[in-house]
Amino acid sequence: MKISKKAEYAIKAVISIARHKDNKPLHIGEISKKESIPIKFLEQILLNLKKSGILNSKRGTNGGYLLAKSKDIISIGMILKIIDGPFDPIDFSSGSDLSSGLEKCFREMREMVNNHLNGFTIQDVIELEESEDIIAFEI
Repeated sequence: MKISKKAEYAIKAVISIARHKDNKPLHIGEISKKESIPIKFLEQILLNLKKSGILNSKRGTNGGYLLAKSKDIISIGMILKIIDGPFDPIDFSSGSDLSSGLEKCFREMREMVNNHLNGFTIQDVIELEESEDIIAFEI
């Protein structure tokens, strides 16, 4: 499975917004700088996520982007589906010529990957990263 650069940037941007304190709007320039995402590309991505109901935006000097849903509801799969479409290693709708055994194998793989991505939230990512930052001291 290859995730597009656009989808990678979308996930990074949503995580950056989710980490921002008190769910206050985060300016697009800050997201661009923090995540090293070209601003013109980021504008398109954030607009797409806003249209899809993942983000809200606020205008003005204290404006920017904020989550439209809770970070424990927004899944990685949700973002990937918006940007790249659903994970489908073999497009079965175009009539693949696989044997029934191989077709079953790939259908099951698609289902497992989609279930994992749809069950893995932005909150899960943040918690994993925070647990890596904890340093244990032993005496």
